[in-house]
Amino acid sequence: MIYWLALIGGGLAVMIAYWPNKNKANRHFYLEEAAQTLRVESIEEAQQAVDLASLSDRKLHVRLLQKLNRVKRQVGKLASIKIVAYLVVLGVIASALNTYLIRGNIIYVTLVCEVVGILLGYSWLQKREKKQFDEAFPDALNMLASAVSAGESIMHAIIYVGKTLEGEVGQEFKRMGERLQLGESADSVFRKSCSRFPYPAFHFFVITLRANMQRGGQLKDVISRLNRLMFDSRAVEKKKYSMTSEARMSAKIVAAIPVIFVFGLQFVSPENYEFIMFDPAGKPLLYYLIASESIGLTIVWLLMRGAQN
Repeated sequence: MIYWLALIGGGLAVMIAYWPNKNKANRHFYLEEAAQTLRVESIEEAQQAVDLASLSDRKLHVRLLQKLNRVKRQVGKLASIKIVAYLVVLGVIASALNTYLIRGNIIYVTLVCEVVGILLGYSWLQKREKKQFDEAFPDALNMLASAVSAGESIMHAIIYVGKTLEGEVGQEFKRMGERLQLGESADSVFRKSCSRFPYPAFHFFVITLRANMQRGGQLKDVISRLNRLMFDSRAVEKKKYSMTSEARMSAKIVAAIPVIFVFGLQFVSPENYEFIMFDPAGKPLLYYLIASESIGLTIVWLLMRGAQN
C-alpha cells in the first residue's frame, strides 16, 4: 500500500512541477533554442559549398538533450504529463505481471518493464514521425519548386511552404523562414532543422539549398529530381515490405506462441506452470525456452535485415 501511495504521490508531484506554461513557453521558445544550438564556423570561411560536419556533428550531451526535446515534441501537448502517466502505467503492468506470473523481485521486474516499455514507446514514436515525414515532405518539395519557378527567392519560398503546408514538416519550414527573416545564419537554421528531421532525404535537401545559396544553380530542377528519387525510394521500400511480409508475420507468430502457451498453462495446468516457473528442477526448461527463442528470433531478424537492405 505504501509503495502505491509513494508512486502516485511522486507522479502527481512531477506533473505539478512540469505543468506547462503556454505563455512562457511561447515567449522563450526561440531564445532557448538559440542557446541550446552548438554554433559552427561559417561555410563561407571554410571556402566550401557544403560542410557536412556542421549539420550532424554534435557532442554527446547535446545529442541526448535534442533527443529528449524531440520526444517531447513527438508526444505533443502536455508531453511531460503524458510521459509520467505512461511510466506509471508501466509500473502497474509490472506489478500485475509480478503478482500473477513471475512472483520475483518487484524492483527488478519494474525496472525491466520500464526499460522495455520506454524502448518500445521510443521506437513507435520514431516510426510514426518517419511515416508522417515521408507523406508530407514530397508535398513540401512540390510547393517549394512551384514557388521558386514563380520567381520567389529561396527564403520567401520556404515561408510560403510553412504557411501553406500543415503538420510537423510545415511547422519546420515556417520556423526556418522566420529565422532566416530575423537574420540568423543559414548554417544555424539548417543545423536546427536537421536535428529535428535526421533523415537522409532532408539532409540532402538542406545540402542542396545550402549549395544553391552559396554557388547558385537550377534549384527547381534539383528539387524535382530529389522529389522523384524520394518517390522511387518509397516504392522500393514498399516492395521490400510486401515481399517480406509473409516472413515477418511468421516470425511474429513464432515469437508469440511460447508466451501464449506459458500464459495459458497457468489456467490449464497450474501444477505444470508452478513446476516450470518456480521449481528448481523445472527452471532449466524455462531457461532453454527463453534461450532457444531468443537465438531463433535473432537469426530471423538478421535474415530479414539482410533481405531489406
